[in-house]
Amino acid sequence: MPSVLSQVLQAVEAAGEPCTLAQLARQFDLSPAMLEEMLTYWVRKGRLREVDSSPACATCGRGASCPFVAKMPRTYEVVRDDEPPCDTPAPVCRHCG
Repeated sequence: MPSVLSQVLQAVEAAGEPCTLAQLARQFDLSPAMLEEMLTYWVRKGRLREVDSSPACATCGRGASCPFVAKMPRTYEVVRDDEPPCDTPAPVCRHCG
């Protein structure tokens, strides 16, 4: 039987879309802090990446740190083998830019 760590990776792979920390915590009945450590492990290994889906405020110039911009939940997605390595964060929309 695969470890919970492996099961978390398999769940994100099977989802086919970014998964939130809360979704996965409920699915595996784990605390968000414990699950976050598992996801961080897979990010370090290059198998997952965190997707920044928070909007940036263009009005005040403070970007995502604007107090009036809603904070979106942290989401994670699979890094596909056919994607070149990237040092810059993924764009907000995977279908644009």
